Amino acid sequence: MAILGFLLIVLDGFDGVTLGLVIPTLEVEWGVDASAFTLPLVLTGIGTAVGYSGSGWASARFGRRRVILSGTTLFAIGSAWTAVVTTMPPLSVARLLTGVGLGVIVPPATSLAADNGPPHRRELITVLVSLGLAVGPTIGGILAGPLIGSYGWRSVLWAGTLLPVLLLPVLWWGMREPADDRRPPSEPAQAAFRLLFTRDRRSATLLLWAVFLLVVATIGVITTWAPVLVADYGLSPTEAPMGIAAFGFGGMLGGSVLVLLTTRFRAINVVVSTTMLGALILFVAARAPLTHTGLLIALCGIGMCLIATANGSMAVAMSTYPGPLRTTGVGWAVALGRVGGVIGPAYAGALAAMRVSSRDIVLYTCVLMTAAALLNIVLALRIRRRPEAAEAR
Repeated sequence: MAILGFLLIVLDGFDGVTLGLVIPTLEVEWGVDASAFTLPLVLTGIGTAVGYSGSGWASARFGRRRVILSGTTLFAIGSAWTAVVTTMPPLSVARLLTGVGLGVIVPPATSLAADNGPPHRRELITVLVSLGLAVGPTIGGILAGPLIGSYGWRSVLWAGTLLPVLLLPVLWWGMREPADDRRPPSEPAQAAFRLLFTRDRRSATLLLWAVFLLVVATIGVITTWAPVLVADYGLSPTEAPMGIAAFGFGGMLGGSVLVLLTTRFRAINVVVSTTMLGALILFVAARAPLTHTGLLIALCGIGMCLIATANGSMAVAMSTYPGPLRTTGVGWAVALGRVGGVIGPAYAGALAAMRVSSRDIVLYTCVLMTAAALLNIVLALRIRRRPEAAEAR
């Protein structure tokens, strides 16, 4: 089950960055400025936020397996639609549809994998499955350049359509609720949104939401605008996707290190360190005189810290809420994070439209990560004061 969840999240990560990968090519082919793509990028984030926030309710109403299968079908359709559009309005609608499909599958896929494993390994399983969010963009960044050079920009979107379609029969056969999962009729009520704000959960919920928002906003800037930003640093349009590949490769490293660290340390302690280190590397990337190779190394380091922070925060959320609330709690935490996924691309797009330099955009993004580091410290202090609130149940 964990392997299927991982593969599904890989495709989610891949499809999430496809538009950003082809923007430098579309700038030339469509004859528009990169800032013109802010709306479809923002709508992707909005769709993802809608998907995340609705996944808990949908999973309780229809079952996690059905939600996963429906969401996978939806983002495959959205990717196919993106591949055939020729103007900005239908592109924007297609990306909104894609975003809903991408968002709705992550919480149920992650919680289903965790619930099928031993309780004391829930954080580890969550981290392993979430690692797919880094692997997907890495694969996209590596493949996009050759695909665009040989078959045109649409081939990247068609790849994002074909792969989930091929995975659907495997998901249909392999995705199952745990054998001992006999939920009482009252569980949908137990998973209600209001229970995230009981006295012993309120502060943790708000802190998790804020951290997710800031971290995903930072990820949104990098993953949606990296090809454009690195082009401003001097890379060609066919080389620009390597920025995403470097970020994703770093995310894979960060996720792998996180797996090792969470076997020895609590996830919250790890994410405090990764947010602080990520803010530092962003500052270096903004102000140091980097070569092309140095820029890619910096993006690798940024990806390592950001993905480790995002995955680690998901593990913190997974262990914060009890079983009936797990999908709802994680879904809403990540949904509020996806508000950051809307803010991030819009934020960078607005700066780009004002002709702010790429280095300054990176510097302003460093502020978001610094704030996330401070909030993680507060969350860690709260969890240490009341450790029982963070234990997986």
